[in-house]
Amino acid sequence: MNNTLLYALAVPLLSASGGLAALNVFGKWSAPAGFNRALAALALVVSGYLLGTLLFQADGMHFGFVLGLMCVAWLASLVAFVESFFNRVPLLELIVFPLCALAFLLPLWMGEDAAIRMAGDHLFQLHLLIALAAYSLLGIAAAHGIVMAFQEKALHQPVASNQENRMVRERLLDQLPSLLTMESILFRQLWAGFVLLSLTLITGFLFSEEWSGSSWRFDHKTLFAIISWCSFAVLLGGRVVFGWRGKVALRWCLGSYAVLVLAYFGTQFVLEFILKRAV
Repeated sequence: MNNTLLYALAVPLLSASGGLAALNVFGKWSAPAGFNRALAALALVVSGYLLGTLLFQADGMHFGFVLGLMCVAWLASLVAFVESFFNRVPLLELIVFPLCALAFLLPLWMGEDAAIRMAGDHLFQLHLLIALAAYSLLGIAAAHGIVMAFQEKALHQPVASNQENRMVRERLLDQLPSLLTMESILFRQLWAGFVLLSLTLITGFLFSEEWSGSSWRFDHKTLFAIISWCSFAVLLGGRVVFGWRGKVALRWCLGSYAVLVLAYFGTQFVLEFILKRAV
């Protein structure tokens, strides 16, 4: 299938999934849950097929800043879709699906990534897969944290005197599980993401040793990745030892993920689009 047609299908389908989530959150009418999931599943299948054609081409595997963002956004949307079968959070879908649609527009604006020379190495493929899963799962946790911050603020702020504003606030809160349930989901995602991030660092060191003969390649990616890992470790340790929750946990979660984003995407953006070097 032609990529132009796939783009023409994937982006509107992802946008429509985000639009339905917005309708469920803000509108007076909600689409049936089955229809929401069917549309989201179709959007993920079409966009996933497009992503596969961009990653694996005749001259080898392509990867870089743009495809990395697309992979993370797609996997995050997949995680949100699967999570909806257990704990439906339309506000989370409202965040991830439109962001995924925007990510899939990037190749049309910034161009496609070049082929990478390490693509045939199985250890590199394993490292890349685990890293993408870690980024996606921790990204969903960060988005979940943003939703929780809104929920906590809405629960503690004075009830609006305007009837329409009050109805919107109540509708938003009705769409969310309890704050304790949301917190439990958040830390479950953080623990899973932390394990994957740990495996990412381990496989990265192993791959570096196999590829360059040195297990330690000190660069910006390594530095930010280790700082992020330490930050997530402090957060999870604080949860276990001190029972961290609420604003303290959310700040650590969002700050740790911001550093992790800098580790690959910040560094890669500078290399590819400012210094014009493909890595």
